[in-house]
Amino acid sequence: MTNEKSNIVVTFNPQEWVDGPYHLDDGADKQLNPAENRDSVTFEVPWEDGTDEEGTIFPDESYEANQLQSHPAAPEWVQNWEGPYYVRTELADDE
Repeated sequence: MTNEKSNIVVTFNPQEWVDGPYHLDDGADKQLNPAENRDSVTFEVPWEDGTDEEGTIFPDESYEANQLQSHPAAPEWVQNWEGPYYVRTELADDE
């Protein structure tokens, strides 16, 4: 066993607002769906960038996890994504 900590895998899930099945002209029936023109993407960040002070991985879809969108390891299109999104995090597999 090593003293080095694993990286954190970040999965960025782009979304978009679409009209719901009962769409009204007032825009009240919008719902979030996966973005049609972009797939989810994963990238890795160092342990210290994806965990809190106690070493706990940021929870999925949390404010802290979602801030990883702007991490330098994120693809440029992710960093520039202006639509809605959510982020999932997990420990990278050591091989």
